[in-house]
Amino acid sequence: MRGMRARAIGVLALFGVAGCGYGFNAGGRTFAPELRTIGVEALANDTREAGLEKQVALAIEREFAMRGPFRISSKPSEGDLLLSGTLRQAVDRPVAFNSKDEVLTYQTLLTLDLELRRRDTGALIWAAKGLRETGDFESVASVIVTTSSEFRSSTLNAEDLGAFTDIQLAESRRRETRARLLQSLAHDVYDQIMEDF
Repeated sequence: MRGMRARAIGVLALFGVAGCGYGFNAGGRTFAPELRTIGVEALANDTREAGLEKQVALAIEREFAMRGPFRISSKPSEGDLLLSGTLRQAVDRPVAFNSKDEVLTYQTLLTLDLELRRRDTGALIWAAKGLRETGDFESVASVIVTTSSEFRSSTLNAEDLGAFTDIQLAESRRRETRARLLQSLAHDVYDQIMEDF
């Protein structure tokens, strides 16, 4: 009786997974053989962060250059595939405070919309609205966990934290967080395009 019950639960679990609407394509997305290059067009920027859209485009280009299979077109508008879009948000929000209402930690949020089209036909291959990445950074040395893997991979040393003003420290941590988020965002864009997920 116990064995039958376990099998019934197993079968129901399989049906639940099969019906969830998600699946993995073993080979990923397939592209026509004539599509060999990709161009990342200049992104529109709806934020107050001048130049950040160029950093996003560059991070995506780097991801495709490292992982293939497409070559980066020397002129973005001449790629067989064209990736375009808009940087919608780039904000730093305070999320943790001390007893005097001074900000201890900020959260950075980046949001963008992207489209991938064939240049020759204009056919839409992939689109994503509201792609987002978030990450936190500290604005005072006393809340930094210097033993964390995130801190250890940063350019700061625990011994040097006392030499920074709070403003210098916050700006340094903000830049590192932005760089990490751009890399993560580019990685996610590549995965979504290539894996058709």
